[in-house]
Amino acid sequence: MKSKKNTTNTMSYLQSLDYEDGIGTVTSLLKYWPMQYVTTLGLDGKPKIRPLEYKFEEDGVLYFDTVDFYTSYKEMQAYPYITLCIGDQETMSYLTVTGKVNFIYDEDIINKCFKNSEVLTSQFGNNRSHVIAYYLTECKSDFATFVKELGNHHWDLSNKFD
Repeated sequence: MKSKKNTTNTMSYLQSLDYEDGIGTVTSLLKYWPMQYVTTLGLDGKPKIRPLEYKFEEDGVLYFDTVDFYTSYKEMQAYPYITLCIGDQETMSYLTVTGKVNFIYDEDIINKCFKNSEVLTSQFGNNRSHVIAYYLTECKSDFATFVKELGNHHWDLSNKFD
């Protein structure tokens, strides 16, 4: 359980965000709460949820990665829409991000994914052949909280690929 000091730090952090800057707020929260959970539609037609790690944002585009032998990769190929969620129990605040997955086979983007992830680097090192990057289009995000002074926010995160 978080101490009161950590809750105070989280509250101060949330109060410091510029909620008028949707992509800035979303990327800041994704970095602050680095363990996200993503839902996909399984190949059996049932929802699946698993951990996910946001990698980086560039020119308003959110980038993530997967691996070509993961079940989630096959699911996203078949049903390319995902929703990810992160939250904080102490402040009763959470963020969702929804969008369409677009796979990108670009070595520079994959290298940036590795640069932004100790987890990815520790799992795959220099063996990058199975790692596939993706970005989201039709992207929307919601921040919701029970902290009245923060308020709830919705952003349309359209980007250059929409």
